[in-house]
Amino acid sequence: MTEVVSISFSIVEPMLFRSSGEFDPHVRGTFSRATSLIMPSPSTVVGTLATYCISKLNKPMPANSEDWIKQYLSVLGDDVKINGPILYLNNEFTVEDRTSEGFLSIEGIKQKCESDYNKLVQKNKPDWLNRYLEYSEKEKNEKTKLYIKIKKDARTGVRLETRNAKNLSPMKVVREGFLYNTELVDYISYTKNEQNRIYSVEIVAEIRGSLVKELPLKQHLPVRFGGESRVASLSFQDGAKIFNEIRRKLWNDEERYSGVLALYLATPAIFKEDKKVEEHIKEFVKNMKYEYLGVSGESMLLGAGFSIMGQKRKPIYSALKPGSIIFIKGEFNLSQLYLTNALGEAAQLGYGTIIPVPLTNLAFAL
Repeated sequence: MTEVVSISFSIVEPMLFRSSGEFDPHVRGTFSRATSLIMPSPSTVVGTLATYCISKLNKPMPANSEDWIKQYLSVLGDDVKINGPILYLNNEFTVEDRTSEGFLSIEGIKQKCESDYNKLVQKNKPDWLNRYLEYSEKEKNEKTKLYIKIKKDARTGVRLETRNAKNLSPMKVVREGFLYNTELVDYISYTKNEQNRIYSVEIVAEIRGSLVKELPLKQHLPVRFGGESRVASLSFQDGAKIFNEIRRKLWNDEERYSGVLALYLATPAIFKEDKKVEEHIKEFVKNMKYEYLGVSGESMLLGAGFSIMGQKRKPIYSALKPGSIIFIKGEFNLSQLYLTNALGEAAQLGYGTIIPVPLTNLAFAL
């Protein structure tokens, strides 16, 4: 019986995954601008998945609830668990690091985790500032080898008049004075190698729960994905593509590990603004019964998107950026850690997805 399905969006054109900011001429004036994140948010993925379930699997429309998380769960099922999304580029998984505006390979994640842990350790040593500056210079020289920087594709458009009872013209009519600019994320330019071989680009997430029994495998369907009516090819595949890659490349096909572990944040973690982000993190580690060692990362304010049904914005949260790392110590089981733990609110929907990285080599002397 299928227990996990990988959902894949094959990318065929530059995409728009809306970042914060208004895209309405009534708010911004006659010239408006929309910029793209380098990865879709978990809300973008689950929104497209929920739309598919309603239109193709005859799931009921969600009630117009104040709780946007419950709306998704009413369609996908209360037992759904989503990990991701992450990017599959040129035949390998790459994970967003929003703290550096780029992507890291699975091997690159391990290097970054070891690097950031050593920074943390150096601060507890005598003359730590000189050691830290020396180490930072070395890291800066190595950084360009680790990160993949994704290009942006800027385009200018015009707003069209909407056809209605007053406008029956078969011709498209430009609305005077309304220009807009979109900055799309362009994965396609990275899909050719030196031999001019073209690879595929996919946005991948994993789905667990009773819903997976209803998802058709190996069926490709064109869907609108992200903003500006961008199109991708949606498909479902049996198996845990992300988890299997983590176990093979980071855990050497082992299931257990004891020592210092890095939890690399692959998607944004969002929190209620009732306390500081680090307090939420410490509580998360305490509930898992591990020793908290520290965190390396950046926080921000993050909106969960716009509700078309409710015609209003979803809540704004305190958030920890993808690429942030939490360091903990203890005895770990990979499956239990990966499948049952995620950080912050909306964890069932893919927010706060963590990649556990064993740190076999601890701090080294500079």
